[in-house]
Amino acid sequence: MQLLVFNAGSSSLKFDLFDTGAGGAARRVAAGSFVDAADRTGQFVMRVPGDDESAATRAGTLAEAAGRAIDWLSNTSVQGRNVLDGLSATVHRIVHGGERFRATQVLGEPELAALAELAPLAPLHNPPALAVIARVRERLGPAVPVIGVFDTAYYAGLPESACQYAVPPRWHAEFGVRRYGFHGIAHRYLCLAARRRLGAPRSSERIVSLQLGRGCSATATQGSRAIATSMGFTPLEGLVMGTRSGDIDAGALLYVMERASMAPAEMRRILNEESGLLGLSGRSADMRELLRLEQSGDAAAALALEVFCRRARHYLAAYTAELGGVDVIAFGGGIGENCPDIRRRIVGGMEWAGVALDAVANAAAVGVEASIATAASRSAIEVITVDEATVIASEALALPPRPATR
Repeated sequence: MQLLVFNAGSSSLKFDLFDTGAGGAARRVAAGSFVDAADRTGQFVMRVPGDDESAATRAGTLAEAAGRAIDWLSNTSVQGRNVLDGLSATVHRIVHGGERFRATQVLGEPELAALAELAPLAPLHNPPALAVIARVRERLGPAVPVIGVFDTAYYAGLPESACQYAVPPRWHAEFGVRRYGFHGIAHRYLCLAARRRLGAPRSSERIVSLQLGRGCSATATQGSRAIATSMGFTPLEGLVMGTRSGDIDAGALLYVMERASMAPAEMRRILNEESGLLGLSGRSADMRELLRLEQSGDAAAALALEVFCRRARHYLAAYTAELGGVDVIAFGGGIGENCPDIRRRIVGGMEWAGVALDAVANAAAVGVEASIATAASRSAIEVITVDEATVIASEALALPPRPATR
């Protein structure tokens, strides 16, 4: 069975081609990634695992990048066999599934139409993902099934008290207003990988996972169930992010909209694209750049970093209390995997909970998986290289088989 996995972000696209073979174990056959650029000349790099050579091409949009990926795969062979021969399905990460999409499923025309209606709830993510799906279907034809794997599905079983807002019940009944949670695929992987790394007999029942990248979120997982998460009805709520505000008093938004006669669409754009680290610093949404600016004495960059870490520490402490203690703190995402100083600032105030960071191990953990707690720490602290594609592929494999005709 062959699965072509697409993971569309707001400005990036990754693809992974898996061959499950007779034993059912997924093996990467090919992979690629694309990051859009401001001048629309982003580079898409494609590679066959085990081969030092890679193919690179330019693309202006994520949909165009998906088309280039299919072109490349259609002309790539491994051991004399075209890698797309026998493709069973394409599998797509979709950020917001709303109330309707609570588990992985095959997507036909009615499902895609329903997903398009959810675009305003995740304006930076759902539209690019749907554009990628449209281009893939156009290139491969309707005979190849399309499977959706939803970030929100990990939180479908949140306790009622964790997913309901203190607003009139009709908001939920009529408009679907509730906490959905996001980054669920990444948080599921963080928990699975942390438990695999630690093994028995180390307890890993209570996990607080921090997915820190351009978008940021925290999740509390008890056993195999998520019981709390920082993102809410949309991916805007919770931690400070690259360009998203995170938590903010709704009264402040109403006040600004009234005083400035601001339309909802403009407020949505500002909260999603001009806030967060970018808004606080006035300079950049890039954590590496902000750390450099802080070192040079930039007060706004220093404030942005302090607010970022303070908010993350707030959620870490709250979820530690909600879990009745924490067995594992797991860091993932571009910031979580590559910024030791940010990890230090986040957990540095958690000594009261028995959390103790090994400074040397932490400093050495850049882009690699590592255990960074001291031997005396009551909680493990793990840096995890998140591999969402393997979770996405496993979700698709769990569906009843549906062979494609090409």
